Amino acid sequence: MAIDSSPLVKAPQYTAQTANPKGVLGKDAFMKLLVAELKNQDPMDPMKAREMVGQLADLSTVEKLGGIDEKLSTLQNITAASSGISNAGLIGRKIEADTKNLTLGAQGSASGLFTLGGNAASVLVKVRDAAGNVVRSMDMGSLKLGPQSVKWDGSTDGGARAPSGLYSFEIAATDTNSRPVVAKTKVSGLVSSVTYENGTPEVVVGDSHIPLGDVTTIAQ
Repeated sequence: MAIDSSPLVKAPQYTAQTANPKGVLGKDAFMKLLVAELKNQDPMDPMKAREMVGQLADLSTVEKLGGIDEKLSTLQNITAASSGISNAGLIGRKIEADTKNLTLGAQGSASGLFTLGGNAASVLVKVRDAAGNVVRSMDMGSLKLGPQSVKWDGSTDGGARAPSGLYSFEIAATDTNSRPVVAKTKVSGLVSSVTYENGTPEVVVGDSHIPLGDVTTIAQ
């Protein structure tokens, strides 16, 4: 009589799509998988104690990591809420900020603010990197007395894209008689609101959006 040599019990087939649609194995799913494995193990070749200890250790690790992730998420939410409440306290207060810094990302442009002390017939903007090297010179032509803005598209004088990072700019302005016109990168005024439109907190002074990190003085 022929003897059937096939396993007494066939292990169940699991697919990532059915058992774990999100591709994340939590502690509950891990425990169910372990219990199913014990129930359906081959009686002729049961799970060894060492393998059992190893899988239980994996379960403990998954559970601890899950707890850490939940605590970090809670801490992040508390920090964001606390920061929002604190920044809201700036509304109605007078601030002074130095807006000469430009933060350039992998894409997009960088903007800064300055104020002219008089009408200028010629305004030249020089963008410098962290080492003080001029990477871009921009001729802005003639500008009038008062607050102005500068927008840098991120390109260098050679036409290439400048690396992401922190830059600064300086202003060289002259009037119709080639005399220097004072240009200040410091901005002051009352904060009307705080916005997070660009992903980071900015205070709104008049029509200007100033990164909170550029604020140097806060007064009553």
